[in-house]
Amino acid sequence: MNERHLDSGGFELRPLVAADAAAYREVRLAGLAESPFAFSESHEDECMKSVAEFARFVQAVGDPPERFTLGAFAGQQLVGFATFARDQRSKARHKGMVYAMYTVADWRGRGVGSAVMKELLRQARRLVGLEQIHLWVLHAETSATPFYQRVGFHSQGTRVVGDLKVGDRYVDAEYMVLRLADGGVQ
Repeated sequence: MNERHLDSGGFELRPLVAADAAAYREVRLAGLAESPFAFSESHEDECMKSVAEFARFVQAVGDPPERFTLGAFAGQQLVGFATFARDQRSKARHKGMVYAMYTVADWRGRGVGSAVMKELLRQARRLVGLEQIHLWVLHAETSATPFYQRVGFHSQGTRVVGDLKVGDRYVDAEYMVLRLADGGVQ
């Protein structure tokens, strides 16, 4: 899993390690502050976590990894990331989840998100018995639904109305799935 890939967009893709925790924490908190309606976690809650907690979070688990955070780096700067985790329950090991995906504003539109997702899906496909990858999309000012549809995800049903509440505002959510037998970005 220590693979490094140089993307044609001028950034490198690689799994995050404990040494990346401070950079990950900084970018994650900036994303939560910038887009409070786009994430289930709140800036206030995540601010309470130490760099050591973020280091434990980004550490890949398993061989091959069943939980990992993939990062996009422009030089030494973390410009995007996404986390994958396989469900550990015996009845649900056929599923995994993508969460915490984010691209730094200055790097949007340069293919960072697509490259991160493509590599995340490539890594996840290596897991024996994995059949489905799920994610939640929140619907606020904008929605990432079209992006996820382009890489092969489909709506799992109707919107969950009022799934989250940020201040006095409710945010709807949509559960999406990519069935590995159906393809998706290869």
